[in-house]
Amino acid sequence: SSTAAPQKSRPNYVCSEIPQKTALHFLHRRLLLPTFVIPAALLSVPPLLVSTLAFLAYHVTGTGGSSTSLAAIVTTSSIIIASTLLLVRTGKLVITSQFTDEKARATFMKKSSISLPFWSMVLSIFAVRTLHSFFHVFRPLFVETMASSSTTEAASRGWMSLILGLMGTTSFWTIKTCCVTFLPSMAWAWISILVAIRYTGPFSPMLRCSSTPLKTNPFDAALTKIGRNFTSKNRFLDMIANGLDKLSAATSPDQTKKGTATTGTAASAGQAQNSNQSKPLLQTKNNTANDAATKSSHDGFFGKDGMIELLKLSSATNARYSRPGFITIAIQVIANIVGGHIFAHTFVLPLLGNVLIRLDETVVVVTLVSCLLVPVLELFSIINETELHYGHYSSAGDLLAFGDGSLRFLVDLGCDVLQRVQRSLFGYAIVTPIIATLTISIWAHFGQYLLSGGSFALAPPSYPAIMQALLISYVTVAFTVIALAIQDVLTRWAVCAPGVDADILLYQTSTKVPVEGKKTPSPATESGATSTPNSKKKFLTEDLFIQSILMGDGNTVSQVIANPDTESQSSMARFKSHQDDEISRNDKAVASFAKWIQSSSTMASGRLSDDILRMSLLESLGGGGSCSPVTSQSRHFGKLRHSSALRKRLELSAATAAPGRQPIAAPLIRALCAFAGGVGESMGEIYRQEMKDGKPAGKNAAEMWKLPPGSLAAAELSIVAAARLVVMNSAIDKRHERICLLLPSILQSAYKLRCGLFAYANATATTYEVKLTSFDKTGKTDGLMQFIEQKCSDLCPVLSACNNAARMVIQTDRALEEVVLRRNWKGDMQRWLVELNCEKES
Repeated sequence: SSTAAPQKSRPNYVCSEIPQKTALHFLHRRLLLPTFVIPAALLSVPPLLVSTLAFLAYHVTGTGGSSTSLAAIVTTSSIIIASTLLLVRTGKLVITSQFTDEKARATFMKKSSISLPFWSMVLSIFAVRTLHSFFHVFRPLFVETMASSSTTEAASRGWMSLILGLMGTTSFWTIKTCCVTFLPSMAWAWISILVAIRYTGPFSPMLRCSSTPLKTNPFDAALTKIGRNFTSKNRFLDMIANGLDKLSAATSPDQTKKGTATTGTAASAGQAQNSNQSKPLLQTKNNTANDAATKSSHDGFFGKDGMIELLKLSSATNARYSRPGFITIAIQVIANIVGGHIFAHTFVLPLLGNVLIRLDETVVVVTLVSCLLVPVLELFSIINETELHYGHYSSAGDLLAFGDGSLRFLVDLGCDVLQRVQRSLFGYAIVTPIIATLTISIWAHFGQYLLSGGSFALAPPSYPAIMQALLISYVTVAFTVIALAIQDVLTRWAVCAPGVDADILLYQTSTKVPVEGKKTPSPATESGATSTPNSKKKFLTEDLFIQSILMGDGNTVSQVIANPDTESQSSMARFKSHQDDEISRNDKAVASFAKWIQSSSTMASGRLSDDILRMSLLESLGGGGSCSPVTSQSRHFGKLRHSSALRKRLELSAATAAPGRQPIAAPLIRALCAFAGGVGESMGEIYRQEMKDGKPAGKNAAEMWKLPPGSLAAAELSIVAAARLVVMNSAIDKRHERICLLLPSILQSAYKLRCGLFAYANATATTYEVKLTSFDKTGKTDGLMQFIEQKCSDLCPVLSACNNAARMVIQTDRALEEVVLRRNWKGDMQRWLVELNCEKES
């Protein structure tokens, strides 16, 4: 019969909310330390330091509290500490000279590591107190102590009086120092909160670490296209010619009807095609804005209804572009203005009132306006750095594991802070006091004509008042900018710090998830068809990996988690082997994720918390540097913590293996391949540029789509992690054959990612009108690799990761003959694999 039997529809897969809650908990935990470490240090370190010095000085002076000045305390304690260090050094020299055996010397030095400094300090206190009591060597420093010694001599005898005196002097100076440092610590805490709301919170955070290519902000795309037309002679002439062609185009009724009919046919075809396609498994919340974003990626913003689409896109509050949108920036500006107002009234103005005898009205108003403008202008100075460079900030985290890593970490952190402070101070912030002073002066002279009286009327300031206001305003601006720069750099390093134990993280957040949320579907443990919300499986760590890596794309998740053994026999008959089944599955998953990137990533990419969790999970498996097996087998799998995490995933997969159920590590590897290959395939489609008469036809892809640094890092980590898991599975005793069948999928995804990077480099060269042949001096190649090495060096680590992942797969047992020699790959993939194999043999 001609009527086909109805196929059973697969249930839609709905991703769990557990990854989002886990990501939010993970980000808040990482923000906690940089937000409060400096305020807590300002509030606790100075009191502890001063009270310790007062404790030492009390043994010399015999008096405490207000009877001893802070200068006398610092001087006395410094002398005691210096003499103690001198005695310790002398003692070490004596010990070294007495022992000829190096082992015995090291043992004795270890035993005396506490006793030697202690007795050196006791001897120093006794010597300084003797000099002070009998010879009055330090009499000029302790005039008030000597004057009050007659009244305190009787009270200074006995152990009880000594203990009470020590407690009294330390508590006195602790409380007194706390009173001094309380206001600065609270001021810095408020600055920390202003920085933290850029990362999380209800005020539209603007910091991201995007893992996929991003569409250009609509306004940026329009301005970039207009500006580029005026900077190039050929583009300018083409723009004029296109405009004249549109004005002189014939608008006859026949052509209008023809255009209408063609449009209707295309629309009908598109509607028929959409009706035959399956319904998306993960719906977006803003379909109107999503459709507008899709249309804008094809038509730009200069065609018909371009401005309407532009307004739709700018009104979408959850859209993610290469730079923050207008609404996000506006909300952040308002939040920073309110924060600057609170900062001025709670710290700056009270401090000026304590320092200065009389505050001029002009000084108060100019300082207040400066405090309002500085956070806003500093915010605009980082508008081009809202995408976190995960590779840069996370690279210093592993330095702490080495002996000299702490010093290098501090040096790198200091360099970042100095660079940021220099850029901020000599940027917008340097003109803030001038703007504030001019605004207040003009308002004082001309405001009376606009408002007669009232609280907004100001008296015309005098010249000395203006100079005083400028001086105080510059000091305030400098302190605020330095504090904001230090806090922001410290927060970036803390947020992007490498290392996470996914099992512990999921366990910590599982207690905060409701019982209904825990009964969500489990892709890793599902043995049948695609999971549904009604299933009662336990949410495992592998589920956290899969859903976080694939960014909640339910369609791609359903492609990677389905058990092949449950497929119908008719569908399995199309493949010659299970390995062909895995290759076909990877093709579908890669295409699905690439389509999601182009159509839905703008509106459904999540928040910074999702980005950081995804990057941290990928780094835990694929980090640790090169994966090329040059000298030893251990270099396959990164550092110790990376190899331990990989082995843990495979051992858990082997422990839970059961007949008729796929290993729980298989969906994770498929998800990693789908992510890396999907990013590469989407880049290949996005940056593919059609040429006409030697010129780009249509829109410039490199102007409409940007490649954030986080996407390169994520692609590199994902393909390396997938290769490590499959290769390690082949090397362990309890290896699973189903995972070994994923070897071709690694090569497939690595090749797609490599092609996507080449497409991006070609589009970049076309944008800047670069002739690639000029980069190859030998004339044997097209010059693309040389162009990447010289002008797109950030692509080199990802290309190396693709090559290294392929080498790892080729060098595994049975992979060379089955995957490279016997299989006929399409296009240039076979040539690429043979070249890698020849490099290995040579």
